[in-house]
Amino acid sequence: VAGLGLGGLAFALAAKDMLANLFGGLVILIDRPFAIGDWIRTGDVEGSVENINFRSLKVRTLEQSLVSVPNATVASTPVINYSRQGKRRVEFTLTVAYSTAASKLQACSEMIRRWLMESEEIEDGTSTVSLNALSENGMELSVVYFTKTTDLKEFLRVRETVYYAVLKILEKENVKLARPNTIIFSKKGS
Repeated sequence: VAGLGLGGLAFALAAKDMLANLFGGLVILIDRPFAIGDWIRTGDVEGSVENINFRSLKVRTLEQSLVSVPNATVASTPVINYSRQGKRRVEFTLTVAYSTAASKLQACSEMIRRWLMESEEIEDGTSTVSLNALSENGMELSVVYFTKTTDLKEFLRVRETVYYAVLKILEKENVKLARPNTIIFSKKGS
């Protein structure tokens, strides 16, 4: 009798997981938050959806790993679908050396702003370039913009193009990026 009770408990727990995944699969199929080929992130998993079935979701990561995510997990956690975004956001900070004259920094900021506004690959009216902070490492310029593409490879290409354009503007104006301060701890005598 005790063995039957334990066997019944094991079966009930397995059935609970199976039903949770089945219900999660139905929710995914009815709600359709993503489709095969979409680039998504759910929990710690980010990648391209390769397969959707009643038990799990198969996601191919950027590292080419195939991750199986139980439908119950997908149904109970937020899902970001990058493929359905109209645009993708990029934000980065440039830390410029304090030896740079304020007028040069302001000129660079204007040139970067103008370049982003004139770019065909940047969403109109979404770019900002501003002096964000005066940190211990240098003067921090914040650059934010949205790309028109959501395709990952195209997005990476556009972002790289922007980085090179920014570096060329800094080079043209002879503005140097600051090196971060580093602290080296040494071991005292032994």
